[in-house]
Amino acid sequence: MVVAVVAAGRAPALLRNGFLASLLLVVSACASSPAPQGGAGGSTPTSSGGAMASGGSSGTGGAGTGGAAGFVLGTGGPFPFPQNRKPGMCLLTTAANATAAVQAAYDSWRNTFVTATGAGSGLRVRRPGNQDDTVSEGIGYGMIAAAYLADRATFDGLWTYAKAHLDTHGLMTWHLNAGGSVNDAGSASDGDVDIAWGLIMGSDQWSSPTYLNDAKALINAMSSSSIGPDGMLKPGDGWGGTPLTNPSYFSPAYFRVFAAVANDANWKGAILDRNYEILASVTGNNGLVPDWTNNQGVVGQGNLPAMGGGGVHDNDHYGYDATRTPWRIAMDYCFNGEPRALAYLTKVGAFFNGVGAANIGDQYALGGMQTMGNKNMAFIGPAGVAGMASHQTLVDGAFSYGATNNGGDGAYFPQSLRVLSMLMMSGNFVDFSKPR
Repeated sequence: MVVAVVAAGRAPALLRNGFLASLLLVVSACASSPAPQGGAGGSTPTSSGGAMASGGSSGTGGAGTGGAAGFVLGTGGPFPFPQNRKPGMCLLTTAANATAAVQAAYDSWRNTFVTATGAGSGLRVRRPGNQDDTVSEGIGYGMIAAAYLADRATFDGLWTYAKAHLDTHGLMTWHLNAGGSVNDAGSASDGDVDIAWGLIMGSDQWSSPTYLNDAKALINAMSSSSIGPDGMLKPGDGWGGTPLTNPSYFSPAYFRVFAAVANDANWKGAILDRNYEILASVTGNNGLVPDWTNNQGVVGQGNLPAMGGGGVHDNDHYGYDATRTPWRIAMDYCFNGEPRALAYLTKVGAFFNGVGAANIGDQYALGGMQTMGNKNMAFIGPAGVAGMASHQTLVDGAFSYGATNNGGDGAYFPQSLRVLSMLMMSGNFVDFSKPR
């Protein structure tokens, strides 16, 4: 059996799934001009146009309230699946029957991992390989996917569960056991940002000012508890700080919308810029970033200490945390044309295009050497998203791998990233707050 780098203790995103838990714990759209895409189940991409929000700097009023110029917040829906929107700057898959493949991936994920057992009056995302526990990360993934698939019953069930497990800062407790009791206290910022994004997308999908105001409350709680003095995104509301941050938690496309929802320009200014600086510091020639770094952007320092928590915080490998980075950064290029995002994607996309989608393994040294050979959509999917900037072969190869290989691994984390990355590569992970 190949051995993985996995955290113990309080590193939320590293205690992922049954696949990892079974291994030894030793060493972790801009939619203004949609164009036809090939093979998306024969669907016609959404046409451009539509009303632009007018006036206002606040995005938190009733349905139809405008945010920053060009944003439509809490209205605009419904957005039936599929959208198949071609971002102006990015490629989409040309694989045949893409819409059906995304729907099948989501249905499989929901039927396997979403349960009412132990969820009170709601629903939760379970990790069968980790004593059937739940992490906030999974709730965020599920809410996002449910919003894009217009699955309101699942969306509401997951949000009900999250609200029942908010901590004293108003953010979701990151690690709960199968019965809903706290395994590890405090929040995890990746779960927080994804839940907030899910709420914003849900507010647009179902024209709900309630979801939008819930998102604003979460964003303000993050501003108060999860942002360092220099603007760095901390790993959570109770730990991390200067010695520790996780590049794969940084979601710049989200942050721009957070600024409009919360009427807080820091999200698109100081916070955005500081975390892009850290990303640039840790991005080597191949675009392979470490799972963990600090506010100086150090790499190659072994395992970094965690202020307020133990565990392994790998600074040497592109592992099961870092693998999400291409997906998160690609959004900012595809939705917003951000040049700093393109600079990152150019490197990492070229690297994985050279490897070939079907050959991508599940861990790399930062210099580019593959250190683990397991193949699954936790790595292949986000690598395919990186290819959306300029590598059609990588996009199609990664999407087809997810469509035909059941993600390569049936565990919670690969299956979750399978759904999210296939949504993105097919033009169905979009920014609903932008006018159509």
